[in-house]
Amino acid sequence: MVHFLFSLFIILLILFWILNLVGLPGNWLIVLLSLLWMLFEPKNYETTWLTIVVLIGLATLGEAIEFGTSVLGTKKMGGSSRGATLSVVGSVIGGIAGAILGLPIPIPLVGSLFGSLLFASLGAFIGAFIGEKWIGKSNPDSVKISTAAFLGRLFGTLGKLIIGSTMVVVAIIANFI
Repeated sequence: MVHFLFSLFIILLILFWILNLVGLPGNWLIVLLSLLWMLFEPKNYETTWLTIVVLIGLATLGEAIEFGTSVLGTKKMGGSSRGATLSVVGSVIGGIAGAILGLPIPIPLVGSLFGSLLFASLGAFIGAFIGEKWIGKSNPDSVKISTAAFLGRLFGTLGKLIIGSTMVVVAIIANFI
């Protein structure tokens, strides 16, 4: 039973990590799951408060990377609050659509991951473009800002995924140290 629970813990860690692709707080769910694991874990595995603090620090860093590259990058290029907000909305919608549309790619899981990342970035582009046009910006300005939103979302998500994968490894290894 203990090994089954630990296997379930690992599967949930990975599923929560994947949620980062569609703009959901996967890294924070990893922290919550690890905290629950620490409080109710089987005695064969041990997570400490130090591990939880490290995971919180990593999750915070992941959020800072994602926020810094997407919203602040868009604002630095002259984007409006409306454009930045619609960029976030578009990226969530695009990420979910990409996960579904990526399913036919013949490599299991990779298709959905690639689809989510690409479509979330495209959703950020479209959302920012609509937001900027809504307030009356010209097409060249809207495209420039939208491109920043696309690149910000792409690199922000990649950074958050790297941090999240580190969190998964830390959460697993912490049980053996």
